[in-house]
Amino acid sequence: MIRLWIVQMNEFDLIIIGGGPSGITAATEAVRLGASVALVDENRHVAGNVFHHRSRGPITGPSDKIETRIGAQILKDFDQVKDRISVYLNTEVWNFIDKKTVSLYAKKNHGIEEKQITGKKLIIAEGAFERVVPFPGWTLPGVFSIGGLNAVVKGGVVPGKRFLVAGSGPLQFVVAHHLINAGAEIEAIADATSLTETVATAFRSLTSIGAQRLRWRFDYIQNIRKQKIPIYRARVITKASGINEVEKATIVRVDRSWRPIKGTEKVLPVDAIAYGFGLIPSTTLTRLCGCRHTYDAHLGYWRVEHNDQMETSIAGVFVAGDGRTIKGYAAAIEEGRVAATEAAVQLGYISRNEVEHSLEPARKKLKRFRRFGRIIDALSATRPGVLEILSDDTIVCRCEEVTLGKIASAVADGAIDVNDVKRRTRLGMGHCQGRICGQLINELIWKFTGDNRARALFTPRIPAKPVPFEALTG
Repeated sequence: MIRLWIVQMNEFDLIIIGGGPSGITAATEAVRLGASVALVDENRHVAGNVFHHRSRGPITGPSDKIETRIGAQILKDFDQVKDRISVYLNTEVWNFIDKKTVSLYAKKNHGIEEKQITGKKLIIAEGAFERVVPFPGWTLPGVFSIGGLNAVVKGGVVPGKRFLVAGSGPLQFVVAHHLINAGAEIEAIADATSLTETVATAFRSLTSIGAQRLRWRFDYIQNIRKQKIPIYRARVITKASGINEVEKATIVRVDRSWRPIKGTEKVLPVDAIAYGFGLIPSTTLTRLCGCRHTYDAHLGYWRVEHNDQMETSIAGVFVAGDGRTIKGYAAAIEEGRVAATEAAVQLGYISRNEVEHSLEPARKKLKRFRRFGRIIDALSATRPGVLEILSDDTIVCRCEEVTLGKIASAVADGAIDVNDVKRRTRLGMGHCQGRICGQLINELIWKFTGDNRARALFTPRIPAKPVPFEALTG
């Protein structure tokens, strides 16, 4: 049953967008300090993708147990104060007016409801989405993103019989672990990073957060080894084949830049593929709000700039969680706490002297979590050579069916940046509004021109998410 609270109050001290770990922690902290709070989330539930399947999926490993314990605690804290929070679920944010007025669109059984709410302060906790690299055949039924498949499996559904798990980063081993426990057969795991790089990352992580917090990763790999599932290192998927659905996949060995090495191809009989290259911050709302962003070449994505109190370049607008950089839910929780506390200080509910001591533990935790997150994030980041797996007829923009060849033609005809390519090809004009294809377009322009020019972003437009025409007309 969809639970949706639409309340009469339209003005708040603080509006929080995003009901994941950082958002609900921020809401809990702000209400406890005396602020009036509105919490908006596009889902039918709070807690985000990490925690909301905990009650349905089996608890099978250390990571699951840790998630369950932490998730239960932040939800318990939230439940104690939620009657004092105006919660908007199943609700999209599609526009900002004067930075502090938020346009909402809610889906209801009898139609839609559109309204505006105003806050003196704003916390944007958008979260993240998956980084994918198109390859020939990636639009076939049976190809899933790693996170998408993980959510489905944790929800009790196994959409295939023989799986290939491919890509980079720790999420590969998480989804493989859950597939094993759900009874699925995994044909192989293809990890783009080499064994040497993986071991080096593990040692750097040990010095960052210690062995206990890394135990889940080793336990997952041990579980995979017990099942005698082959792990192919320094391999990427180059093609999915089949008539109406996936029937087989081709993987290939890659060099240090992830450039495919000819003659090393291996064909695997599978009917389902999970792949992805970690996560990247969702910056749709922070860009629409006008916050300043910087491209992080080390991690391969744009991130919103902020100070130690999580305040962005726009006064009174804060950011928290994976919408800033990818660090995981533990760091997201602490960032939500810091952002909410600073907002309460600026609102006058508590003095800065009172909070400095109380926030010290959170800041120490954040320092460790961010260092660890940066190490793991770098392991997931794509490298230039992987773009060589795309052929001219590979679809890059699924929404508008824009192929690599069309992008190459646009650049050859004089397109100089991402927005120019968009105008010429309709890339990024579809339902996802460039969230997927927009990840790679700068790199593709460089591939065709050899000109390592300054990176650019799609110009932010309203609506921030697809909404019915009635929402725009009021």
